[in-house]
Amino acid sequence: TGFFLANDGSMFETIPTETTVAPPSGLTSWPAGTSGFTVILSSTPVAQGDSIPNSRAQQAMAAGLTSVGILDSSGYSSLRPGFLVVFSGVYTTLGEAQSAVPRARAAGFPSAYSRTVAP
Repeated sequence: TGFFLANDGSMFETIPTETTVAPPSGLTSWPAGTSGFTVILSSTPVAQGDSIPNSRAQQAMAAGLTSVGILDSSGYSSLRPGFLVVFSGVYTTLGEAQSAVPRARAAGFPSAYSRTVAP
């Protein structure tokens, strides 16, 4: 918050707004209507907005993780609703997803885990 003097001599107060982080370009979309497996990198309650997931997705891509995207968990029966989920990879088997977990953890996501994604 700060006070500023306008050109006409009046004072006004500025109130900081929430900093937003734009979604990184090149995000992967989960294939519509498809079940599969992925590595969950982070989950943020939808009520907190998309700045944190966008930042985490950007971090994941900068760390070299592939097929990074953001899901609204409410659209998937296999996920707890109400979260924006940053993921890496779209795999056909659980084993493929599990084998990608150590790389995600080494890339700065120590809580990464494999998960089924189903519509």
